[in-house]
Amino acid sequence: MPATLVSLEMLRRGPRKAQFDILFRREYVNNILRGNMRKKSEYRDLFPGALELMILHTLSRKPMHGYALAQRIKEVSDDLLQIEEGSLYPALQRMLKAGWLESKMGISARNRPVRVFKLTAAGRRHLEEEMTSVEKMFAGIARVLALASS
Repeated sequence: MPATLVSLEMLRRGPRKAQFDILFRREYVNNILRGNMRKKSEYRDLFPGALELMILHTLSRKPMHGYALAQRIKEVSDDLLQIEEGSLYPALQRMLKAGWLESKMGISARNRPVRVFKLTAAGRRHLEEEMTSVEKMFAGIARVLALASS
């Protein structure tokens, strides 16, 4: 997903500006984490369903416990996205209730009991549907931005 966002930036401002924007946003997020700045709304919100999409996609690779899942999303996004516990665990509970995930108790790398989440067949189908929908949405956005810049 971050690659798609970078591509949209490149369409709008060109590759050098997009690279600057990525570095700026990383520094912006780091400043927020250090408490040096307050969040602006443009950096706070994802589009509806984005968190669930990232969770499902990440879990499609392998089952994980919540903390590992949040760390993986942060790592893959090159620290541009940080999933707060207050968002992650309610989303996991909603997805368990919807039947997209199942969980079982496991042991972490530090030998602690953890709840491990795994994608179900219904979750895999939902992920495929959502990926198709998001790809269409980004294609539409890319077209609008390409026309707006010409």
